[in-house]
Amino acid sequence: MGSGEWGVGMEHFWFEDAVIYHIYSLSLAQGPFINDYVFNGSGAAEISKWIPHIKGMGFNTVLLSPVMKSRSHGYDVTDYFTIDNRIGTNDEFRSLVKNFHDNGIKVLLDCVFNHCGRDFFAFRELQQGKREYASWFKGVDFGSQSPLGDPFIYETWSGYWELVKFSLDNPETKKYLLDAACFWIDDFGIDGMRLDAANVLDFNFMAELRGITSQKKRDFWLMGEVVGGDYTKWVNAAALHSVTNYILYKSLYSSHNDNNLYELASCVKNSAPDKGRPLFTFLDNHDQSRIASAASRPEYLNTLYCLLFTLPGIPSVYYGSEWGIKAVKGKTSDNELRPYIDITKSGEYSTALTGLINRLIKIRQAEKALRYGSYREIFIKFKRPFVFERSFEGERILIAVNIGSRSDTINIGESGKIIMRDLLTGEKFNSGRSIQIKPFSARILKAGK
Repeated sequence: MGSGEWGVGMEHFWFEDAVIYHIYSLSLAQGPFINDYVFNGSGAAEISKWIPHIKGMGFNTVLLSPVMKSRSHGYDVTDYFTIDNRIGTNDEFRSLVKNFHDNGIKVLLDCVFNHCGRDFFAFRELQQGKREYASWFKGVDFGSQSPLGDPFIYETWSGYWELVKFSLDNPETKKYLLDAACFWIDDFGIDGMRLDAANVLDFNFMAELRGITSQKKRDFWLMGEVVGGDYTKWVNAAALHSVTNYILYKSLYSSHNDNNLYELASCVKNSAPDKGRPLFTFLDNHDQSRIASAASRPEYLNTLYCLLFTLPGIPSVYYGSEWGIKAVKGKTSDNELRPYIDITKSGEYSTALTGLINRLIKIRQAEKALRYGSYREIFIKFKRPFVFERSFEGERILIAVNIGSRSDTINIGESGKIIMRDLLTGEKFNSGRSIQIKPFSARILKAGK
């Protein structure tokens, strides 16, 4: 994106303004968990029903996880050039993408380039004794037998034998996957990709993927799933535009549950790159417990979502969480996290939280300081409110968060009186040096008239 302060004096790309709605596509397809490759699903048509809700809430980007033909949960891919039959056909999915685009919504696909499923053609050929396909995969050894009965072993993702790790040093493997990436851009017009398991994905492959996709679409967005570590290793001009900010995710809910916003403040202060501004931020997803279950008090949802939309980052909401849906990650299954939801009944689900998220999206999209602004910590004390500032091109916004059960008044360090407007309530007031914050609430205060 160039040098200098992020978002200042540079061309803006669409993803800097993205507000993302994340859908686990296979759940809406209502197909069998184990794919027989015969079932003809209507997932694309079901997802299309969600577009008015997504647009009405203010989201301008959708992340679909996952969509390529697979054996089960979507991350054991069988065919990289075909939509999962439980979702529909390629033509139906092409129409879905067009429908999103016609409604001003960008489309991201969840893509798995680190590993594939055991039904992938090259692995099937290897199982049939064609040893020339051994070079497609990491660590193939014909001197041992796999736990699944293969006359060889191979490297996996995280010890799951159903997920076979690619050898991205092999030119044939790499060409197949890069051709697949181009296919989804050329034939479907997608706008970006989430790279599954990017923390263990080959860096040379990511660099080539960045180059090829940027040639196809100059503003094509690559975002990787990275749980921890130094995010600058992945987010740079030679690799990805963004990664999942799991460090911030953990600190958001645990700082609330422990009534210790120092944890959150420390995390944001030390996050990288650029204080976390390009990173993909979230409160829950298809792999983690719903935030309504992870938060120890329901009142925390107000402050958690206020922070999600005002802290540095590119915010994402997981489908259904705008209604406060609860679900806890299981020890052996994530099915509870990935339910079918009948969107035609969305009016029955709506709560005050739904309205708050809608309002927060409007505020974020109206204020450049919340999208591109610098970050500065203003006030933090143990079991007291947390206040920080976002500023851009002379505009300043103060965000004050109180997760305590009592109102609190804090000194914000201003000299003299300053007119402020609370963007959440519309209230204007002369702040002086202090502001009051009600319990379990946040204030988004814009300085000026």
